[in-house]
Amino acid sequence: MLKYEARGVWDQKTGGKIHLRDVPDLRFDTPVEFGGRGRYACADQLFLSSLAACLIATFLYFKRKLRFTPIHVQANVKANVALVGSRGYRFSGIKAVLLVRSKKGDLMVARRCADLAVAYCHLTQTVGGVVPTSVKSHVTAR
Repeated sequence: MLKYEARGVWDQKTGGKIHLRDVPDLRFDTPVEFGGRGRYACADQLFLSSLAACLIATFLYFKRKLRFTPIHVQANVKANVALVGSRGYRFSGIKAVLLVRSKKGDLMVARRCADLAVAYCHLTQTVGGVVPTSVKSHVTAR
C-alpha cells in the first residue's frame, strides 16, 4: 500500500503552500471571485490537475509495460462547479479526455495503453463513484 501526505500552510494572504515530502512545494490561492488574489492555481484547478496527471501517469505505466513509445500524450480535464442550494459548491460533472498520438504501426498498442489508462486511473475511478464523470480516450496516428 502507498501512503501519501500533504500539509497546507496559509501564506498570511489569500492562499498558501502545500508541503509534500521529497518534492517542491505547491502554491495555491483563492480565486478573485471569492475574495482571493488569484496568484496561483486554486484548489479546484489543482484537483482537476491531479486527475489529468493520474491519467497520464497511468498511461505511462502501461506504455512501459507494453514497450511502446508514443509521439504525444495529453489529458484535458474540465468540470463545472455550481452552488447547490444551502449545501454549498459542488462539482456538477467532470469530463476527461486522454489524447494520444502514435506512429501508424503502433496504433493498436497505443489504443490498448489508452484504454487501460482510462480503466485503471485510480483517481478518476474513485471520483467517478461520487461525481458524474466521463473519461474517454482519443488515439490518432501520424
